[in-house]
Amino acid sequence: MVRPLFVLSLAAMLTMGVAVSGQQTTQKPPPATPPVTRAAPATAKPATPATAKPATPATAKPASASPKPATDVRLRTSYTHGAEVSKNVTYLQGSRQRVEFPGVVSIDQCDLKRTIILNASAKRYRTMPYAEPGTQAVSSGSADSAVAGASVAQTPARGGVITMTTSLTDTLERQQMFGLEARRVKTVIVRQPSSTACDKTALKVEIDAWYVDLPEQTTCARPPAAAPPPTPDAASCTDRVEARTAGDVRLGFPVKMTTTTTTGEGNKAEVISSSQEVTELEVTRLDRALFEIPSAYVEASSTAEIVPALGRGGLADALMGSTADGTSSAAPKKPGTIRIGVLEPVNSTERDLAPGSLRQELVSRFNKAPYEALAVAGSSPATIAQDAVRLGCDYLLLVEITEAKTSKASKIGGMMQKVSGEGAKDNYDVKLDYKLFAVGSPQTPQVSGNAKGSNGGFGVGSALRLAAFAGQMYLTMGMMGGMGMNGMMGMSGGAPGSMGGGLFDPRASAMSSMATGFGGGVPGMGGAVDPSEQKMQETVNEALGNAAKATMEQLGRKK
Repeated sequence: MVRPLFVLSLAAMLTMGVAVSGQQTTQKPPPATPPVTRAAPATAKPATPATAKPATPATAKPASASPKPATDVRLRTSYTHGAEVSKNVTYLQGSRQRVEFPGVVSIDQCDLKRTIILNASAKRYRTMPYAEPGTQAVSSGSADSAVAGASVAQTPARGGVITMTTSLTDTLERQQMFGLEARRVKTVIVRQPSSTACDKTALKVEIDAWYVDLPEQTTCARPPAAAPPPTPDAASCTDRVEARTAGDVRLGFPVKMTTTTTTGEGNKAEVISSSQEVTELEVTRLDRALFEIPSAYVEASSTAEIVPALGRGGLADALMGSTADGTSSAAPKKPGTIRIGVLEPVNSTERDLAPGSLRQELVSRFNKAPYEALAVAGSSPATIAQDAVRLGCDYLLLVEITEAKTSKASKIGGMMQKVSGEGAKDNYDVKLDYKLFAVGSPQTPQVSGNAKGSNGGFGVGSALRLAAFAGQMYLTMGMMGGMGMNGMMGMSGGAPGSMGGGLFDPRASAMSSMATGFGGGVPGMGGAVDPSEQKMQETVNEALGNAAKATMEQLGRKK
């Protein structure tokens, strides 16, 4: 897997917008029947034929046409991941949708083939046109392609097959939710690598959800972005993904969903759970202005004006909010839970590391009961302690990254890589120190130590933060061996922007549009990223994961 800087997508994330079949239909009212006109009674003195005038029949007034039923939708969603609760509001009207995230607003104008991103506080907007359909640079039947194929065949790429099996089961359970019939469907997604696969990590996603059919919305096709150019290193390790689907089940719009993700196997398995639930849903008539660019807004010259936190690796904070700034809240603390407040890590190296991404990653690593974590902020020990108390934290964790270096492979190592078919690769090493303090006792750390990371590695980490929110169906945003969000659509017959039988979640579509549109700033979410920088980020994430693991183990021994 290629780990995103902040995620994703979610998943992710996370290039999509699927729809729902079996929409509710509204019967048209029967045509109005004109009133019967009765003749006036005769008078005592009848008119003579010479002067009599033919009676003029009364003209029946047509009944006024009944107003069309409302089909617009407004809904509010609450998403819980670990100890954090995030909320957003979604509006649907025909071919347009609006999603109000904690730090940014997304307006999808499908009819104009573009997405509008708004910064409400700065009154700025940015337009992102839909991607153009990808094209093949060389036709498969040309002589040039034959030569190119022969060149690649001389040094065949290494790799194996990753089988993605999706099983859908309709439990036949039904109940009323928001005046609509909801059906319960269970989905299991299993990622199984072959013995020759580059990424041998097993992954299992279990989704238990209730779906409804919303009033039919008009959608348009959204072509996938052009495929990235092939890697110049033909001998690099590349896996091929094969998708399989079992179960002919109609999904729809998820109003209640619980997702459990298991990474790895045996005693090394990591289990993460999350849930999302629609708390308000109303079929109504919405103002068209909600789906337009506000007249008082000024066009931004960069995405940084729309999402200032993007430069700090904070797109996830803009979409999900953060307990550090109050845009998300803490979930009720369960009995026996140990909650850890995570401060923004200190970067003492010369390497440019996104601090927001570092804290997100560290928070996500405390995912084994009874431990959980939240982001904590403050400009002084007193304000930090105050924030920790507000969030119900028992401990505060401070991490300092002391070393983040890249070095060339040794001659022997380089020779071994060439013999094995791999090109010579750089080495990445990260070192950090960590200290854990009890809230209210900042003088003496309860736990301390150091951790290392070397050349990165696979791990779910903060990638689930967005992907799980997007329904976890879209967890393939770089996490499932390159299958991508569009690949997951095949499991239900849907296609991006179509009205098929698949999952319809405009919130996930909005996340994907922004992540893809922000380009290089969002590794693993459709943007081009410097491979060296991405590898270093993966190595930092590995070190942060090791620090979290060591912290939990040391606390467990103290108990």
